[in-house]
Amino acid sequence: MKKQDKTQRKFRKGGTILVAVIILLIIGLMIVIGSNSNGKDYYSPASKVEQMKSTIIEDSETIGWINVQGTDIDYPVVYETNLVYQGLKDYLWLSNRYIEGNNRIAIFGHNIRNVSSKPLIKEKGHVRFEQLLSFVYYDFAKDNLYIQYSHDNKDELYKIYAIGFYEQDEDVGDSLTDSEEIKEYIKDAKENSIYDYKVSVNEDDFLISLATCTRFFGADGKTAFRIDARKVRVGEKINKYRVQKSKNYDMLNLE
Repeated sequence: MKKQDKTQRKFRKGGTILVAVIILLIIGLMIVIGSNSNGKDYYSPASKVEQMKSTIIEDSETIGWINVQGTDIDYPVVYETNLVYQGLKDYLWLSNRYIEGNNRIAIFGHNIRNVSSKPLIKEKGHVRFEQLLSFVYYDFAKDNLYIQYSHDNKDELYKIYAIGFYEQDEDVGDSLTDSEEIKEYIKDAKENSIYDYKVSVNEDDFLISLATCTRFFGADGKTAFRIDARKVRVGEKINKYRVQKSKNYDMLNLE
């Protein structure tokens, strides 16, 4: 009887250990699937509604929240007209409200410190959109492909399809409605991109643009930096997709 009890205890102990190992494996798998390289959950994003409600910026209306994979960009987005240059650091803004029929919104943020031709990646103290310039590095861009935008009680995921430099007077912020205008915008964004993304995008997709200033080419060069992405389609898989350097990449002289 004692021998049988001892065997049963060993069996129960072994079973407990096995269950614990299985639980740990499941947790580990969830972390791998659900997290990006920055440790944030992009594939099953948590709602930012409560954070929006608790974020009050004087004289402005908080209308959304933005996360950019691989960066520390995790800020409220406000609709504003008069606070852009007052030095507030922890917010981003858009100037065009979403109107039914619009196919694109553009979100802006300052870049005060990361303006050289060799931008820093995730430097402590970089706020607003300064870390967007991390995407000029190919190794960074190919591993960070998604943008999360939360608004109107919805969490939306976007796939990056173009990244480029522009003149300040080029289109970095206008809303788009006409289908031919949208087609032309997408075509220009892809042709100007420093990367070729294996992402299909058309006039029926909802688009988002993130834009900031830069001195990458000096004060007389292109001084606007823009990332373009389109909303993940219904039923579309969330996975890594191919990114290659385009013919425009060599102008960066990073190597």
